[in-house]
Amino acid sequence: METPPIRYATRDKDGNLESPFPVDPAELTRSTRESVCQVKDGVHYRKYTRFYAVGVYGGIATAYSVGCNFRCVFCWVDWSRDWPERYGEFYSPSDVYTKLRDIMKVQGLRRARVSGAEPTLCPDHLCAILDLAHQDASDFDLFVIETNGVVIATESGLAERLAQFASRDSSDGTVGHVRLSIRGALPEAFEEKTGCSAEFMDLPFVAAERLWDAGASFHVAVVVDPRFTSEAEKAETYSRLSAIDPSIRKRVEEEFLDPYPHALVRLRAVGREDVTGTEPSSKERSAASSMPAD
Repeated sequence: METPPIRYATRDKDGNLESPFPVDPAELTRSTRESVCQVKDGVHYRKYTRFYAVGVYGGIATAYSVGCNFRCVFCWVDWSRDWPERYGEFYSPSDVYTKLRDIMKVQGLRRARVSGAEPTLCPDHLCAILDLAHQDASDFDLFVIETNGVVIATESGLAERLAQFASRDSSDGTVGHVRLSIRGALPEAFEEKTGCSAEFMDLPFVAAERLWDAGASFHVAVVVDPRFTSEAEKAETYSRLSAIDPSIRKRVEEEFLDPYPHALVRLRAVGREDVTGTEPSSKERSAASSMPAD
C-alpha cells in the first residue's frame, strides 16, 4: 500500500494528534527528497520557488528552497513545505549561484543564503553552491545555510563537508555560516511544536555537537516565544548547548514568532486559538483558500 503524503499536523476534538502524526523526520527526509532532489548527467538539481533580497542579516540575497523534514505548527513557509511535489522548479547549483550573484549585484549586497524550508535535504547540491561561493570568497561577507539539523545529525560526514566552506578558523578564508534551529528540549513540547515523534528530539543537539566537533562556523537559534516554549524548556535547551561548549550558549539567537498567514492555518489545525483567535483573519482565510487539494 502506498504511504499517504505528510502535509501538516492536525488534532482531533479530544486534542490528540491525528494520523500520520507524529512523524519520523528521517523518513520524511527520504520521501521529500523524491520530490525535491534530482540528478541529471551527474549534476545535482534542487527545487526552489523564488530568489529575492530581504533585509535580515543586514541585507541578503535569498534562494527559497522547497520541502522540509519537520512539520512545525508555527512554520511561516508557504504550502510548498507540505506539497513539495506541487511547487517550485529544479535548478542546478550554478543556476542558483548565478541568480544569487545577480541579486547581490543589483542590490549592492555582499551576503547570500539558502533558506525557505530545509536546505540540507539535497547535500551534494548545497555543497556545490557553497564551493562556488568559496571560489569567489572575496566577493562575500557571509553565506548562510539555515537548517533544523536533522540531516547533519543522521548522515555522517555532512558536518565536515559544511565546515570546508564554513570554518570557525578565520584563517581558512571561508565565508559560510550555519544557522541551526533548535525547536524543543522537552519530549512532549518538541512533539507538539514540530509534529515529529519525541524520540527524535535529540537530533538538533546531535547536529550542534557535530558542527562543533567539525570546526564549523555556526550559531543556534532557539524559539523562546512564551506561547510555545516554557522557561523550563528554555533552561534545558541552554543547559544542553552549554554542555557541548559554553560559547554556543553565549551566541544563541532568541526567536519570537510572527503569525504569518500559513502559520495561522497550521496553528488553528492543532487547536491553538490562543494564538490565532477564534475567528480567522483575512490573511488566514487567503492562505487557507490557496491550499492545494489532495
